[in-house]
Amino acid sequence: MSLSEKLHRSAGLVFPALATLAALAAAAVIDPYLAYVATSWVIFGLLGLSLDLVWGRGGLLSLGQTAFYGLGGYFGSVVAINMVTLTGNSLIWSLPAGAAFGALSAALLGWIIFFARMGPLQATILSYTFTLLLWSVSQSFSMNVGDAAIGGDNGLSGIPGVVVGFGTAAEALGPTEVFVVAVLIAAAAYFLCSWLMRGTFGRVIDCIRIDAQKTELLGYDVRRYQLANFAVAGAVAGLAGALFGAWANYINPTIFSVQEAMLVPIYVLVGGLGTLAGAFVGAIVIGALSFYLGGGAVGGQTTLILGVVLILLVLFLRNGLLGALDALWRRTLPDHNAAARETGSVAIDPTVLEGILVEATGRAGPAKSLATSDLYKRFGGVIPVDKVTREFNPGRPYSLIGPNGAGKSSYLKACAGIYQPEAGSVLIGGTDVTGAAVVERARQGMGVKNQKPQVFGELTVLDNLWMAAFSRTRDKAAAAAISHKILSMLGMERQAAVQASALSHGQQQWLDIGMVLCLAPRVVLLDEPAAGMTNEETCELSVLVRTLARHATAIVVEHDMEFVRTLEGHVTVLHQGKVFAEGDIAALRGDDRVLDIYLGRREHV
Repeated sequence: MSLSEKLHRSAGLVFPALATLAALAAAAVIDPYLAYVATSWVIFGLLGLSLDLVWGRGGLLSLGQTAFYGLGGYFGSVVAINMVTLTGNSLIWSLPAGAAFGALSAALLGWIIFFARMGPLQATILSYTFTLLLWSVSQSFSMNVGDAAIGGDNGLSGIPGVVVGFGTAAEALGPTEVFVVAVLIAAAAYFLCSWLMRGTFGRVIDCIRIDAQKTELLGYDVRRYQLANFAVAGAVAGLAGALFGAWANYINPTIFSVQEAMLVPIYVLVGGLGTLAGAFVGAIVIGALSFYLGGGAVGGQTTLILGVVLILLVLFLRNGLLGALDALWRRTLPDHNAAARETGSVAIDPTVLEGILVEATGRAGPAKSLATSDLYKRFGGVIPVDKVTREFNPGRPYSLIGPNGAGKSSYLKACAGIYQPEAGSVLIGGTDVTGAAVVERARQGMGVKNQKPQVFGELTVLDNLWMAAFSRTRDKAAAAAISHKILSMLGMERQAAVQASALSHGQQQWLDIGMVLCLAPRVVLLDEPAAGMTNEETCELSVLVRTLARHATAIVVEHDMEFVRTLEGHVTVLHQGKVFAEGDIAALRGDDRVLDIYLGRREHV
C-alpha cells in the first residue's frame, strides 16, 4: 500500500485531530463572546454526528435526533441540579445521565421501528411524529424533581454551568474555557464513534445500508445491529443535549421544535453525509454564516443569502464539503478498479474446492436435508407456490426448471424465509423453520444466492468475502484465511482491492457464489447462477455445483438447459406454482407435456 493510500485511510482520524488542535489553539486568541457562540456550533455538530450515524452510515433518515437531544438535555440537567452540591463538578452528573437517557429513549423508539420492520419512509415519519409529540407535551408539562422545576413553556432554569473542579468552592468556567471543554468532549465522542464504525460493527452497519436483505442472508441479525446503532446515536444526541443545558443554563420546549429538527439534516448534508466529521463542518459553516451575516452587513437579507448558499452547496457538492475534498484526493490514488477489466475466465480447481468443502464440513457439521410439505404462498389472486411437497438430500444436484412465472424463484424465497408462506412447512435437517426469520435459517446452515447478484458494491471484493466468512466464524483471523482461500479458488486475487460495484455482471455472480461458500452452508439455494456467464464460466460453475452437492444439499433454479444437463442431477419442473413433472433432463426433454408449457401449447397440458 502506497503512502498516499495509507494517508487516505487514516484521514478520518488525522484531519479531525488536526482540526481539534486548531480549535484549541484558536481558543487562545478569539474573544469571549465568539467563544461563547462557537461553543453552540460544536454542540450542534455533536448533534449532527448522532444523525450521521443512523443516516449516513445506517441509511435511515431520523428526524427524532432532536427528541433524544432534548430528553438528554432535560434529564441530564435535572440530575445536575440535584447532585452538583455533592461534588461541585456538574459534568460528571449531567453528561452520563443525558447520554444514558438519550440512548434509552432511542432504544425504545428503535425497537418499534426495527422490530416492526418499518420501511424507511414510515420510520422517518414516526421519528418526526415523536419529536412533534414531545414538543407539544413539553409546552404544558410541569413537574418538580427535587430542586429542579420543569415549568412547561417556561422551561428549566437554574442549570449549573460547566464546572470541572470539585468541592463547594468550584466555580463555573468562563466562555473560552467552556469552548475548550466542549471541543474536547466533541472530539472524544467523534473518535469513539469513528473507532466503532471502523470496526466490525461499522462494517455490518455499512452492509445493512447497502443491502439489508443480503446482510441477513449472511447470518447477521440486522434488526439488533440497527437497534444498537440507533441507541448509540441516541446516546450521542443525549450527550449533546446535556452539554447544551450546561452551556445555556436554561432549556425550554423549543429544543424539540420543527426548526431544530430540520436543521440537523442540513448540517450533515453540507458537511458530507456518512463522513462523521462532516456534521461538525456543516454546523460550523452554517453557524459562522449565520453569525457573520447576522451582523447587519447584508441589509437584513441574512436568511435569503444563507438559503442561497446552502442550495448551491447541496446542488454542486452533493457529497458535501468533506465529500468533495475526498473525491479530489481519490483522484491522486491508484485506480484499483481498473483491475476489474483484467481478469480472465474463472477456472475452478476441483481439488482446492474439495479441500475447502471438506474443511467446511469439519467446521459446520454434516450436510442437511431440505424438505417442504404443502408449501403455499399467494400474492392476492396470484399463487406462485401452490402446495409444493419436495425433499432434497445431499449427494447429487437438484434443478428446478419451468417457464417464466412458474414459481421457481418464489419457491426458493419461501424456503429461505424471504417470503413467509400462508400454509405448509419448511424443514432444514428435520428442524421446522417455517416461522423462523431469514437470519435463523442462515444459522441453521442455509446459504442463498438470489436471482440478481447481491454484493456490497461499496466494499472491495475481499471485504465482501470477509464479511461472509466472519458471519460464520466470528473470528477475524479465521475469516481472513477463509476469504483468501475462496478468492484464490475463484481466481480473483488481482481483483481483491476492486470495489464490487466495478465488477461485470458475471464477476458479481461469482463473487456472490463465493460469499455463499464462505458460509460453509449445509443447504445451498442458487437462483440462476449461470446468468451473465460465458460458456467457459458455465462449465466451471457446473464443476462447482457438482462438487458442492457431494458435501451439501444443492438446489439450482436455471433456464439454461445445457447447464442443467451437465449437472447430471434430479430435475423438477414447476408450472403455475405446482410440481408438474420430475426426472432426469433427457427424459423431460422428450416429454411433450413439458415442451407444451414452455411453448405455450395446450394440446397436452
